[in-house]
Parts: sequence; C-alpha cells; structure tokens
Amino acid sequence: MIKKLSLAGLALMLFSAAGCNSCSDMCLEQEMTCRNHVLAMKAWGTWSWCYDELDYPRDFASGFRAGYENILAGGKGCQPTLPPRLYWKPCYQNPQGQGKIQSWFDGYSHGALAAQQDGYSNLQTIPLSSAARQNLLNSKIPASNACFAEPGEPTAPGQDELLEMPGPARDEDVQPHDGPLIEHDDPAGTELAPRPYEEK
Repeated sequence: MIKKLSLAGLALMLFSAAGCNSCSDMCLEQEMTCRNHVLAMKAWGTWSWCYDELDYPRDFASGFRAGYENILAGGKGCQPTLPPRLYWKPCYQNPQGQGKIQSWFDGYSHGALAAQQDGYSNLQTIPLSSAARQNLLNSKIPASNACFAEPGEPTAPGQDELLEMPGPARDEDVQPHDGPLIEHDDPAGTELAPRPYEEK
C-alpha cells in the first residue's frame, strides 16, 4: 500500500512539473507577443509621418504592424500568401476592398523593413558563448588546414593556406663545424666542411 502511494505521489510530481513547464512556456509566449505588439505600435507612431498620403491608411497601418511583429517574432518579413481573415469577407470583394487588401500587403513589407532598420532582425537569436562559437568555427575547418590555423582566425572552408617554404641557407644559418677542414679543388680556394661519405 505504501509503495503504491509512493508511486502515485511520484507520478503526480512528474505531471505537475510538466504542467509547470507548459504553463511557463505559455506565459513566456504571451509576454513576447505583448512586447512585440507594443513595439509595433510604437514603431508605427514613429514611422507614420512617412505615409501621410495614402488611400487606405488604416489598412496600411495594420499591415505595417503585422510585418513589424513578424520580424520581432523571428520571421523573415516575407509577405504571407493570404491576408488576415478579416479581408476574406464579401464586403472586400470589390475594387475598393481589393485596394485595401493591397494596401495591407504594402504596409506589411514596409513594417518588416522598418523593423530590420530598427535593428530587430536578430531579436530572437540567442547568442552563443565565445568558447562555443570558436568550437563551431573550428569544426568547419578542413582537416588538412586545421593544424595551420591561427588561434581566433579559422581558415575558411575550401581554401588552402599557402605554406612558407624554406629558402636557401644563409651564411648566418650554417652551424660551425668543429672537425678538420678538407681542401677541395676549388678555383676560389674556399675550404668546405667534409661530407659524411667523404670522410676517410
């Protein structure tokens, strides 16, 4: 009996934890939606002076806010295939209604562009730590070039680095020889160090 009660309590705790996470996610989603709506309203108040002479200003403003909110939510700002369901009504199935729908689409594009110009295109991107970003960049380096990459400057994929080949030895690079020198038939009369296979 006690074992069954313990299992039931454990199951209840697990379900409640899952429910708490679900509620937390819903609260965060609502918070971001509210924030995006407020920012879009403020943006329209800032940018509306650019669109004083419009045939359908209310529809344009509605589309502007929708496009702005799309960028804030992590979208690309592309126009949707269909307008909101509001514009599906029979009262919009006439030339004036078609003009309002087109004005909404125009406002959507302008709102998305305004959000990008305001610097909100990466608002939903969670930044990585510098160590994780460096590991990600290093994983893209080809294996043949990985050992030659400088720290913090990974090689671009598909590009081979040019290695500096050693040039001819200079006088200051030649190590002194302690053994006896053998004279060779050299017109200049220079004495050269013996080669290993020439030693007697």
